[in-house]
Amino acid sequence: MVKMNEEEKIKLKKLIKELEKIRGRHTELVSVYIPAGYNLVDVINQLRQEQSTAENIKSKTTRKNVLAALEKILQHLKLYRKTPDNGLVIFAGNVSEVEGRSDIRLWAIIPPEPLDTKIYWCDQVFVLEPLKEMVAEKEIYGLIVLDGKEASIGLLKGKKIVQLKKIDSFVPSKTIKGGMCVSEDTLILLDNGQIIPIKNLKNNHKILSYSFEKFKPIFTDSFEIFKRKPKEAYKIFFSFPSFSITLTPEHKIFVVNKNGIEEKFVEDLKIGDRVLFISQIKLQNKNYSKKSDRYLFQLLGYMLGDGSFYKNRIQIYDKDLDLIKKYASIVKRIVKKEPKILKRRNTYELRIYSKKFLSFIQKNYTEIVKKSRERDIPSIILQLPNSILKFFIRGLFDAEGYVDKKTGIGIRMTNEKIIRKLHLLFLRFGIVASLRGPDKHQRYELRITNPIFLKQFYLKIGFGSEKKNKKLKEILREPKHSLSFSVPINGIFLRKILEKNGIRKEHLKRYGMFLSGKRGISYPVFRKLVGEIKKLNKISPNELKLLNLFLSSSLISPIVKKKIKIKTKKTFYDLYIPNFNCFIANGLVVHNSQRRYDRIREDAMNQYLKKVGEISSKIFEEIENLKGVIIGGPGPVKEMFYDGDYLKPQIKQKVLGVKDTGYTGRYGLEELVKRSDDLLEKAAIMKEKKLLNRFFKELRMDGKVVYGFENTIKALQAGAIEILLISEDFEYIKAKFVCNKGHEKEIIMRENEKKEVRCDICGERMNLVDKKEILDEIEEIAKQFSTKIEFISTDTNEGKQFKALGGIGGILRFKIE
Repeated sequence: MVKMNEEEKIKLKKLIKELEKIRGRHTELVSVYIPAGYNLVDVINQLRQEQSTAENIKSKTTRKNVLAALEKILQHLKLYRKTPDNGLVIFAGNVSEVEGRSDIRLWAIIPPEPLDTKIYWCDQVFVLEPLKEMVAEKEIYGLIVLDGKEASIGLLKGKKIVQLKKIDSFVPSKTIKGGMCVSEDTLILLDNGQIIPIKNLKNNHKILSYSFEKFKPIFTDSFEIFKRKPKEAYKIFFSFPSFSITLTPEHKIFVVNKNGIEEKFVEDLKIGDRVLFISQIKLQNKNYSKKSDRYLFQLLGYMLGDGSFYKNRIQIYDKDLDLIKKYASIVKRIVKKEPKILKRRNTYELRIYSKKFLSFIQKNYTEIVKKSRERDIPSIILQLPNSILKFFIRGLFDAEGYVDKKTGIGIRMTNEKIIRKLHLLFLRFGIVASLRGPDKHQRYELRITNPIFLKQFYLKIGFGSEKKNKKLKEILREPKHSLSFSVPINGIFLRKILEKNGIRKEHLKRYGMFLSGKRGISYPVFRKLVGEIKKLNKISPNELKLLNLFLSSSLISPIVKKKIKIKTKKTFYDLYIPNFNCFIANGLVVHNSQRRYDRIREDAMNQYLKKVGEISSKIFEEIENLKGVIIGGPGPVKEMFYDGDYLKPQIKQKVLGVKDTGYTGRYGLEELVKRSDDLLEKAAIMKEKKLLNRFFKELRMDGKVVYGFENTIKALQAGAIEILLISEDFEYIKAKFVCNKGHEKEIIMRENEKKEVRCDICGERMNLVDKKEILDEIEEIAKQFSTKIEFISTDTNEGKQFKALGGIGGILRFKIE
């Protein structure tokens, strides 16, 4: 195949640019591509048929213009005895910018390379893709510049440098200690039932972690604590269930995706990512012998929510008289005194006079008698077995809880500590609630909406209030649709397992949306799906075991709803847990740090370089005839990247070299090309740079160069130019003007120049009627004197400087006056 020369490429590019600007008012622009060797008679017959079809076009104007364009093409084809060797491309259509007026124009091109595409198309634009492919740069190099902070991936396409991708690194600085961290108020669960902020964690505690080997929560006392004070962090908000957590950008979270369960930096988390959250915790509490104390804890729960404490009395309030009476009987049972019930406007007051009982509470349950916003759930209560703890929660919900037919059950308080601990306390009963707040009244809310967890609350905790219990029963009796919390498995991941075992998606049609990765799946539905998979009797025992592990995992997968970057002055903490490498923070399964900070940095660096390698390989693999890859950047990271197995082997073998640069980013890519002249010796950009360097050097010395249209053409006609330089954006044309009396005149001018031209004969103003390229004429003159022509791109700084000098110039054989 004969390769098109630079002149042909430039002309074709200009034509494509011209045709791209044309827009038909309707589908009236006709494109015809006739491949090399194709029978011209067949094409003519097809176009005749298209004329017949066009007669049916409803719009009179469109019909007229399409028929006129087809007729013009047919008339033009009479000029050819056969299809030209490289094929033929014809464009025709109405290019008038005035509605209702026709101006049918035709362009015919014999392509510079053989055409293998046959097209007939009528549209509002011309079909130009096959021609664009011909002029697309065939000389392409891959470029990568990187350091420890960022990487830029680009291409050198002919003479043009294009930045395709910028990747930020979150590799921690060598001077920082501690690495990945959670905020100091993050709640940690202990094996004795306590729930404490991570800042209060001691080395003798046993904390909740998760074993991915056994797929279950597990407590461990093997950990180390780190802390640091970062300047920035992210507050992440989740839904299904709602809750939040604050972490440093380089902390890792486990996410559910099409590859299973993987780690992801907080910085890289996206809206819609699914994470891992504990849905159930089992404690090995000792049996609690004093079952009668359940009444005390129910009363304490109510007092925590709505108790008022004075010197010699305790007061609780409720609008429900029956509930007040119930608590009056509980008080009488515990205190051995009859409390007073008083009517207060729209509520009732239960007044307990017992200094001894008040002192008992103050001594043993100090957190309950504090001011409302300072109260907390006493540690001793958190350590109770579920059989007794449920009465404390029941009392609290009697005081502050509500039941709503639309939203389920919930509790609102201005005390954030209590609501957050209650959120995790529910997990001991297998209840998942959503945590929101603060609202405009500075209240925090815990809400249970899912029918499964509403039933769990009813069966395992319940209300002391008969009215609230009755409402809850009514909700449970009515079938209610609710968005369920998802099993931590991605449908595409499961589909891969099934297809490997010969099970196609069509076998399980009702689960199509899940298996396509378009939605999550609830535990009840997933249980049915596993049952159906088992019945097919195709899946291997090991993979069936894996699916059953997901079912018993005590995990759900909330969705990332919002991510906010914040400035912070708080202390952040992290743990190193050697056996499990994760811990539970605010109910979320998060990755731990490494014992040595350099291992954190090494891991982060590895992930960063892996990401750069994967993205680079993917980009470069898609480029046909990639000539080579050059790597650069400041510092040692570029060598680490090249020496490691981060690029795919087929891409790595195309690496031409590694170069030092002072920058990354766009400037780094340009610097890399400049410093790679030895590697790109034969590349078009280097040839052009050398040529322009020679031109500008001569220009500075007032040497053998010429520039500007008139001076250059004069020197060319004198045979004085050795190398003629023409910008790819050369703007000069030959314009034809006509006056009203029919006198004609041709002048050379810039294509977009607005110029008033007067007739030399009659002096009247002349109108522009035609434009012609003058490159052909310039080339003919150059051939007469064996002058070499070089076309200069405008993609480099040097090329832009040359364009500013007029876009045409030359290196002289000899100086001329």
